[in-house]
Amino acid sequence: MLVAKAVSTIRKLCAGMLKSGVVGTVLVVKAVSTIRKLYAEMLKFGVVGAVGVVADVSSSNLLWKYTGLSHTVASVGGTLVATVTAYIGNRYWVFRHRPADARRREMALFALVSLVGLIIENSFVFVADHVLGFHSIAAANVAKFIFGLPVAGIFRFTTSHLLVFPETQPPAELSAPAASPGALPTRTELPEVS
Repeated sequence: MLVAKAVSTIRKLCAGMLKSGVVGTVLVVKAVSTIRKLYAEMLKFGVVGAVGVVADVSSSNLLWKYTGLSHTVASVGGTLVATVTAYIGNRYWVFRHRPADARRREMALFALVSLVGLIIENSFVFVADHVLGFHSIAAANVAKFIFGLPVAGIFRFTTSHLLVFPETQPPAELSAPAASPGALPTRTELPEVS
């Protein structure tokens, strides 16, 4: 909702700049395009994350209930299951348009980002269990999924977007050079803003 309002405001500003011939119009058009693309990636990342949460909740709770593992160790096991699920979803759906020529580097970075996310997420379970004394499965679920997961999710999206699956080329519609260096773009060279 907030992103939609920002895009609408930027569109209005851009339309006013087009009418007045302000030089920064191209930058505003690029900003709108970037926001749209980032919003789409965030939505897809959220869907993959939801599937990962289902895998995490299921496996963590099964491990807590049937193995006798501590809450923290079982939580780490659930996070590992979710990590594999998330890599597959992110590589082959969310960031599929990103280059995959350095797969080993990408997997190593994903593993590192996931490890840091695992530590962030499961530190909440550890603190609830060992520091605050909340030993129930319900408390472990609240600590992990209400507190730890959102914090780790923000970290994971940001680092996945910027480091693990980086863009190496600008989008095709933005990479076309202007007619001559230093020349202002004409209305026909700018993408349509409606």
